[in-house]
Amino acid sequence: MTVIRGRLEGVVDGIYAPDEKQIVPALEETYLLERLVEDLRLLTLAETRQLQFEPRNVSLGDLAGHAIDLFAAEADEKYISLGLENHASQAQVHVDPQRTEQVIGNLIGNALRYVPKNGEIWLVVEQSGDTVSLQVNDNGPGVPAGDLPHLFERFWRGEKSRSRASGGAGLGLAITRQLVEAQGGTIKAENLSEGGLQVCVTFPIPANFGQV
Repeated sequence: MTVIRGRLEGVVDGIYAPDEKQIVPALEETYLLERLVEDLRLLTLAETRQLQFEPRNVSLGDLAGHAIDLFAAEADEKYISLGLENHASQAQVHVDPQRTEQVIGNLIGNALRYVPKNGEIWLVVEQSGDTVSLQVNDNGPGVPAGDLPHLFERFWRGEKSRSRASGGAGLGLAITRQLVEAQGGTIKAENLSEGGLQVCVTFPIPANFGQV
């Protein structure tokens, strides 16, 4: 808002010329503001359980594969390896496909902001008993242990390895948690022993899955 107001007041006062050089930065800031407002709206709806879901039985591995396809070009541009290990191809979960793919996309996008050039992001889908989990792993800088409990809080940003300078308003992971929990799932994050971060999302397998 400060950038937009400053630019526009400068144009009105005759300090800046009303040309592309002055207008484009203000327009770019409106895009960021628009995204922030939409993220806040979505987060509020999710937190108050007013967000509409259309659940059906789907393969978490298939959703992960589609999400990877969407981010493949961006990963290639940054020379980052992006892959999937699907060990639960027959298992399904009862979720909203669009919202769940949004969850996976948020996690991949978050990892892409921090993984260095020639780094790696790998997704693993596994079944354990009556649940299916999706792990989004990266070999980025990880998160200080004391910051891990705050990772899914709105507007929270670590001031160390994963800082605000890397982009975003600090709402993506908060939205992700709400979308997961609203569908009966769980989400947690931990540092990998070899370095990097792992975010794990788990959903229950429907009780009637496989019944005729």
